[in-house]
Amino acid sequence: MANEAHNGLTRCVRTREVGVRMIHAAHGAGVRRLAMEALPWPDNGAPGPLSSIPQVATGYLAQPDMRRLIGTALELGWSLWAYEAVIEQRAHPPDLLGLEFTNWREREQALNLCQIHSLAPAEPLLVWTGNGHATREALDEWVPMGHHFAELAGTGAFVIDQAISIFMTANDCDDWMRHLLASLTDTLAAHGGTAGILREHSPPPLDTFTGVDAVILSTNNEMT
Repeated sequence: MANEAHNGLTRCVRTREVGVRMIHAAHGAGVRRLAMEALPWPDNGAPGPLSSIPQVATGYLAQPDMRRLIGTALELGWSLWAYEAVIEQRAHPPDLLGLEFTNWREREQALNLCQIHSLAPAEPLLVWTGNGHATREALDEWVPMGHHFAELAGTGAFVIDQAISIFMTANDCDDWMRHLLASLTDTLAAHGGTAGILREHSPPPLDTFTGVDAVILSTNNEMT
């Protein structure tokens, strides 16, 4: 599982550009399926497979960087799978900003991913999600999709977090991230400004973020 950073339709394009690189790397490792939070469900009610990018005028799927990411997978012969919660299944109109709905959505996403996984349990799957959904660690009363998936599937996914240097540098209370990025200036520059590291090998306090397995740090944290 890997994430992009977005806030509404504002997003960090860098996370999707790295996503293209991840797809190429995953292809070399035998992956041929991409599950995406942003994909709509097919009309037949099955999560997939989809073999083309949905044609839309607005939203995430209309953004050129997202279409490039999806197009990369399709050009390599991958199939696409939807796993977003189907809100119409709710008996009552939900409070889309409330914690009850958020936790319901997280669990539904995990259940849908379990369904996709069960269709071909021996085949690897790359899951592309937003922000913190993939983390395996619950935070107070929020229980993310990654936590539910680990419990429901009986196995935890390998989770890559791309968003940490984006949201931490945007928060004035998190000066430690700015100091960390400053200390890594030469290392990041040698890798084009963006580099990944296993969480257990990360400098503190990143090594304590046990909900993920790897982090990607970058000097390109712009949201646009």
